[in-house]
Amino acid sequence: MNYYPKVVLLTVGLITILGKDFVISKQKVLGVTSFPEPILESTVSLKINSSFDLKEVEVNEPIPYATEYKDDKDREYGLEEIIQKGVDGITTYLYKVAFWHEEEISRDLVDTKISPAVPEIISVGKKVVWREIDTEYGELKYWRKLRVFATKYDGNCTGCRGLTYSGTLVRKGVCAVDPKVISLGTNFYVEGYGMCRSEDIGGLIKGNRIDLGYEDVMKGTWRTGYTNIYLLTSAPEN
Repeated sequence: MNYYPKVVLLTVGLITILGKDFVISKQKVLGVTSFPEPILESTVSLKINSSFDLKEVEVNEPIPYATEYKDDKDREYGLEEIIQKGVDGITTYLYKVAFWHEEEISRDLVDTKISPAVPEIISVGKKVVWREIDTEYGELKYWRKLRVFATKYDGNCTGCRGLTYSGTLVRKGVCAVDPKVISLGTNFYVEGYGMCRSEDIGGLIKGNRIDLGYEDVMKGTWRTGYTNIYLLTSAPEN
């Protein structure tokens, strides 16, 4: 009787469990293939907790829009109209942020995107239009009407010299103005007060605010409040 040695051939296979590879084998004996019972008959779920985390974080910063003024020779002087609405822009920063035990340990900028702001454009009238108003002085021609807040003053305060910024005496008919709004030397009519000339300035007189002069403010009849004024001179050229 002849005896032959058994030859065992191993066929190597791979199975994967949650990303890890494991080796199993299949046996072939003298041409007969035998398979072991499956090692795994169901999926095994493993829960892995990590103290490290990496996230993408967006940070947005607004870009305020600018305001531009455009002279309009066809629009009446002083009138304004928004011809383009302003829109804020935005800068978006994208970061990769690393956390350890839920505490931030590093932050790296990976991208920047910019949406530019849209400027607001305002049309400002520069056309001088003369009109007329009936007053106690008769009919007056004016080129601009303003709504102002008016107070009263005199030159008798402590430390005052009784003189205006222009060097004239503080008296009725002299007013303090903001030169950025009303040029010095302008004649204008004040409802409830009368004729006035801008010869003075004041630290508190800003924007649409004026101070009405008197020789003695205690005898002045003006009561602080809003009124209309009409500019009679110093009109800009069209």
